[in-house]
Amino acid sequence: MRQLLQTKVVVPLVIVLVAVTLTVSLALRWHADPGGSQPGGARSTDVAADENGSDEAEAGDDGATKLDAWQRPTTSDPKAFAIAYARAIWTYDTSIHSFWDWRDAVSVFADPTDPPEGPRVARSLLPYPEQFEQLQLHDAKASVSDLTADVTSELKAMEKDPRAPTGWHGYLVRGAQTTVMDDRTSTAPREATVAVVCDPDCRFWSASNESPQ
Repeated sequence: MRQLLQTKVVVPLVIVLVAVTLTVSLALRWHADPGGSQPGGARSTDVAADENGSDEAEAGDDGATKLDAWQRPTTSDPKAFAIAYARAIWTYDTSIHSFWDWRDAVSVFADPTDPPEGPRVARSLLPYPEQFEQLQLHDAKASVSDLTADVTSELKAMEKDPRAPTGWHGYLVRGAQTTVMDDRTSTAPREATVAVVCDPDCRFWSASNESPQ
């Protein structure tokens, strides 16, 4: 899985080399984003985010297969939105959808007025297409349960940073991912640091596999 947090502008190489923690990466995006504190959230489905969700599938209007667990909620609750995003990146079923179905579903968590960087950052924690193909060879599927979202002291400090956009919230999201491969089932803990902006509707801002520092 990709762990690099991407920003929407090019920054000096020395900054890129230093920006290995979520704190620095988020600070760069706060500083660089030209619309940082401006209102204008993204709107999508009317599905409310619950803690665990479902991994049932349905066909979209474009013919793509979409799992229920991928639903992007329209909500002003940042915690619910962060949990919904984590659920989407940790849930898949290679027997019924393509990598591109998954990629497109996760991309819509970002601000639609921020192409291409917003969607690109939103899907940065997904596997590569080649990795998904390997999962397909084993009819792999995964679901996630026991999702929680906590605000650490580091994230609380970042929320108060004057460079943070209005409505910025960060969470350390944890869950238990159950994976089935070749009829073998295993469960492993997962975690990601997820930041969202709600003004008032929430939209994805950034994410990292690294814990906040």
